[in-house]
Amino acid sequence: MKRTLFPLMLALPACVYIVPPNTDASSYPTHQPNVIIIPNQHDYPRLTHQGLIRTASGQCLDQSGSNYRGVIAYRCHGKANQRFKFVNSQIKVNGQCLDVGGEHQDDGTKVITYRCHGGENQQWFRDGQQIRSAMSGKCLDIGKQGNKLAIYQCDGSRGQQFFY
Repeated sequence: MKRTLFPLMLALPACVYIVPPNTDASSYPTHQPNVIIIPNQHDYPRLTHQGLIRTASGQCLDQSGSNYRGVIAYRCHGKANQRFKFVNSQIKVNGQCLDVGGEHQDDGTKVITYRCHGGENQQWFRDGQQIRSAMSGKCLDIGKQGNKLAIYQCDGSRGQQFFY
């Protein structure tokens, strides 16, 4: 059986194997350091992934601990407020969901964490290195408003590139 290797991020020293359907993932070299197994999402739609979401500048998305309810870019430390979980089409942190504030679709609308309710403003999908809103198709962007996360028309800029 041929194994296909896909690099997750050029700067990460990791190997990522996409496991073909009906394949025993135990045959992949997970005993080696920095190997990540990502099963085919079509075959495992309810599978969750958890980890840090890094920006192109090397910081991590972070549920702000201040009075600001939004998500910011901050120095990576790996604590609970930086461990995001991808569950179906939602992105969760500390039991709350990433949420396009007020269901607005304008460029610059901030992205907050909010009680999960399953609304379209809490649904996301990955498109290469971009994370897009299912509601508007716009991209998460960390840079046009300093270190604050917002949605903007997708333009391929570094502020719209995220690594897992």
